[in-house]
Amino acid sequence: MSKTLSPLASPQALLARLTKLTSTIPGLDASLMLAQYSSPIVIALLLRLAKFRANHPRLSLQMSRAGAVGVKVDGGFGLVKLAEGWARAAGSIGDARVIMRAFGLLPILQWLLALHPKPLSSLRRLLTLSMPASALHSPKTLPTLQILTLLCYYPLEHLSWLASKGVVPLTPQGAGLASLWSVRFWAAYVVLEIYKLRQNYLSLQKRTIEARSARPVVTTSEAEGYELQDKPANDSSAVSVPPSVEAVSTLRKEWEAWKTAVLVNG
Repeated sequence: MSKTLSPLASPQALLARLTKLTSTIPGLDASLMLAQYSSPIVIALLLRLAKFRANHPRLSLQMSRAGAVGVKVDGGFGLVKLAEGWARAAGSIGDARVIMRAFGLLPILQWLLALHPKPLSSLRRLLTLSMPASALHSPKTLPTLQILTLLCYYPLEHLSWLASKGVVPLTPQGAGLASLWSVRFWAAYVVLEIYKLRQNYLSLQKRTIEARSARPVVTTSEAEGYELQDKPANDSSAVSVPPSVEAVSTLRKEWEAWKTAVLVNG
């Protein structure tokens, strides 16, 4: 039985996983987000190291082309400049992420129309329900809530970003309020996505356990020469049939898709 190699154990598998991750817009955005959000930690470390160098300067002799010998003092100024450059790069990455999401509403609208071909009729039907709580058990409820949060998130994020560039005439208070609510709607989407990933994990785990514990059905000819135990009359459990090769392959692909989704949303 072949063993599945970890991506960290094989450089080719690791490169394939990274290529697959960064070849999609969400995966590339997650990679840039990691670089952007880790920049404060890198900047803090550089400034702390620069402070240490300033308190403990390093002296070195330096000879010019004319043959004059001088003393060079390394007090950490280069590290401060590096931290400033890192901060500017992080700001540019943030702008790039916003520009990448400039047309992010288009796939969201496509998702909405695929889920609700007649969105106004669906909204009217929801408002006229005698028991709106019954709609919570519909499989469309979770993706619909995610769509609504993204429909609020994208315009607010674009509005606050354009206001920060002076394109939209908004006061600093208005731009800050738009940015605040965009973050809140994004946080709501993340919570819903975590819940969906958890539900998918529980479903995949249950199906995996059932596939591993399944036993093949023994026919009478195969059991010839063996004593079969009669099934009790009160035993109503169904016969566990092992899954087919296609079912196992589908389950494995769904696990890979779940891991990729976790990696992208992580």
